[in-house]
Amino acid sequence: MKFCKSAICLIIFGVLNGFSKAEQPYTVKNERFEHFKGLKETAFDLSDMKIVGRQRLINGSVIFAEDMTSEHFKFQVELFSSPQGDDKYKQLPMGVPRTPICEGLRDLYTKVLQPSFIEGENTNFPFVPEEGLCPAPKGEYYVKDLELKTDSWPNQIPRGILKAKLTFFKDEVNAGGTSLLVRVEDRE
Repeated sequence: MKFCKSAICLIIFGVLNGFSKAEQPYTVKNERFEHFKGLKETAFDLSDMKIVGRQRLINGSVIFAEDMTSEHFKFQVELFSSPQGDDKYKQLPMGVPRTPICEGLRDLYTKVLQPSFIEGENTNFPFVPEEGLCPAPKGEYYVKDLELKTDSWPNQIPRGILKAKLTFFKDEVNAGGTSLLVRVEDRE
């Protein structure tokens, strides 16, 4: 059943992705991070990640405390919207259900995030080939002057503050995560 939900989410994302090849009708500005530790342990730590400068670029480091295999590690993404930017969030019906780490790296990271993360330029996180990367290797990975590329994002997303909450799970227990808050505005 979980595979079926993941597959449906990926199909919907793929369809939306097909409509988003032109310049987006919106702009995205990074606002802030909200970090949280795991319940028993923190195997995924982004507490050093920050938004810096006028361009609101992402800088810091990500720590994978151990090699992450799909046997033990999953992640999920929940999306929330605050149209007025007043911290009154409503959960959106889209997101990513709990997904095994290796499947997520192969099917989601490569399409949504990897275009922004350039190995050797703004990160030392390894390039994820089409066949995937498993396990996700233990290590501390830097992110420097990262600006998110939105070409692969859907054309229609809510305006205001969008909060993407990323949670990692080890053996189904929260193992740490972060929320990235971005301001979405109409392109002028």
